[in-house]
Amino acid sequence: MDGSADGDEGIAHEYAAETDEIDPAGSVLFDAIVVRYQSGSDRCTLVPRDGTTEEKLNAWLTADMETVVDLDDAR
Repeated sequence: MDGSADGDEGIAHEYAAETDEIDPAGSVLFDAIVVRYQSGSDRCTLVPRDGTTEEKLNAWLTADMETVVDLDDAR
């Protein structure tokens, strides 16, 4: 990712979300990588947690953070 058009490269952070499962480590299927930009929208990319490098390069989803809602708020 190269950030916004003005050259803002951003800073990446990796997160693991809490779950309602008894064994949270066994239920996490994706890693979330958040890139924060000084200008423009921050972005979150989901990649398969246990995927191979090829799977991670071919099976990912990115969204602007401003379009993501809290699950509890959406229920």
